[in-house]
Amino acid sequence: MIRSLRGMARIGLRFQLAYRSEVIMTSLTLIAQVFLLRMVWTSVYGQRQQAMGLTLEALLAYLTLANLQTFATMPVITRIAHFRIRTGMVFFDLARPVGYLPQMAAFQAGHTAGAVLLLAPVVPVVLLVGSITPTAHALPYAVTLALGYVVGVLMALLICLIGFWTMETGAISLLYRLVSQFFAGTMVPLTFFPGALRTLAEALPFKYMGYVPAAIYVGRLSGAEIVRALLVELAWIAALSALLWAVWRVAHRRVVINGG
Repeated sequence: MIRSLRGMARIGLRFQLAYRSEVIMTSLTLIAQVFLLRMVWTSVYGQRQQAMGLTLEALLAYLTLANLQTFATMPVITRIAHFRIRTGMVFFDLARPVGYLPQMAAFQAGHTAGAVLLLAPVVPVVLLVGSITPTAHALPYAVTLALGYVVGVLMALLICLIGFWTMETGAISLLYRLVSQFFAGTMVPLTFFPGALRTLAEALPFKYMGYVPAAIYVGRLSGAEIVRALLVELAWIAALSALLWAVWRVAHRRVVINGG
């Protein structure tokens, strides 16, 4: 089984590396996005030393890091599942001795590894147009980022399973991407969210995919707040895993391929 999952991870890695033109365009988009965010927020701050407890330097570091994280960790398996379910190729995935969900998770891990590799030459340019300084919270940052990645993959797997009923997850995936990036705080830190919107953002798991790791890195969260964030992340992983298992038990008996 481990050998088979390694094979799926290699496929995910090759899939990422195969489409270099798309990666180049995405990298240029990332650089442009970080640059534009820097220009906008520098103008918004003006002569102010800080806003909502964040200095301009900390905010720029946060935004740069949050967008790098999103580029590297955004799940692609929703797009893959959409294509394979729509064309009926999911039949071969289900026929393999390795389970469908482990296959997709391994593919995503390989794809993420490829994204990290391709991100390496882009990082210096992003750092030039953005701003990241060393942190005193490297370990909790890495741990929360890894757990946040697991949360993101579990949620993506749930969307993949929706296709077993609908056969069409394109619009759902697009909506999920929009909502997850917004509530992850990649454009605006959750600190700046007003009233009810911030309460909602705090209650959803998306913040662990962006805001929480980046906020820990820049020192916005520390001490007991980090411990609490880790415990809540673990609780989300347990809850999403249980939900995913329950949905899968129903989904694998409710497979519709090309209407048949």
